[in-house]
Amino acid sequence: MAYSPLTPFSEYLQVEQSKYPELTLDEIQKLKESLEDDQTLPPISDKKYLAFLHSCNFDIELAKKTIKKCYQFHFRIPQVFCELDPLDDDMELNYNCLSICQMPTANTNKNDRVLFMMFQDTNHEMFEYLPLFKYLTMWMNYTLLKYGTCDGMVIVIDSKGLNWRHIVKIPIGVASKMLKFLEVGLPIRLKAVHVLNAGSATQMIMKMVTRFANQELIEKIKLHPSGSNDIFNYISRNELPEEVGGYGKSHTFFNDELYNDLIDMRDVFLEQNEVLGNQMKYVNQQLDQNDD
Repeated sequence: MAYSPLTPFSEYLQVEQSKYPELTLDEIQKLKESLEDDQTLPPISDKKYLAFLHSCNFDIELAKKTIKKCYQFHFRIPQVFCELDPLDDDMELNYNCLSICQMPTANTNKNDRVLFMMFQDTNHEMFEYLPLFKYLTMWMNYTLLKYGTCDGMVIVIDSKGLNWRHIVKIPIGVASKMLKFLEVGLPIRLKAVHVLNAGSATQMIMKMVTRFANQELIEKIKLHPSGSNDIFNYISRNELPEEVGGYGKSHTFFNDELYNDLIDMRDVFLEQNEVLGNQMKYVNQQLDQNDD
């Protein structure tokens, strides 16, 4: 089933347990209690605790560390995690520049879930990285709230149209922190990143990735050169749009669908912004008092 943001946790838990019996209320409560004295953390929903426990393969200690790391990165780069509004101008710009699509794989069960990305407009002047990072952050929250957990998230990026003009715009400081967040702070299981039509521009980005990312993350990235159909050795044609040889609808259809779904969840993101903003103020006040 698909959830709504208003789905009670009891109902959410029941369905998630049908996929993963290891997600017991007792284990979730243990995780919550292990962090209840940590005043650096914002209020965390039971659904998010469940997601972290799942992403860490039901290891409470690892989930505890992952939660701490996750919110450390939220406060280190608040412009990515704490200022989310799907109706902002930069989100509309990102929507017009990039297609970001949650493909209609079996979203309601535990199978791998596919996120597909490609350019709609390759004009480098339209493209910015911060809006992309923010959009992906909203998607991450959206997919957990609407569809719950799954065996793994697979990201497929068609890099056709990518060139050096896009690459020189990379904000190195923020991008390096985002890579670290992918390594240690995710509330989802990232299984693989497939890059289609990988050429010289992709190799330029990979040089940067290898500077900052650990080996585990690097090994999840698979490059597919132009003209290759190897992607279908990993992902069914039914799970990709027609533009890359899949049997799905056009990427523009799925891009519209996700964008509108994010707008429908706008109140959730605005409430989260307020919670995280208040927590940042509190943490900063504590640091100032300690300095005194």
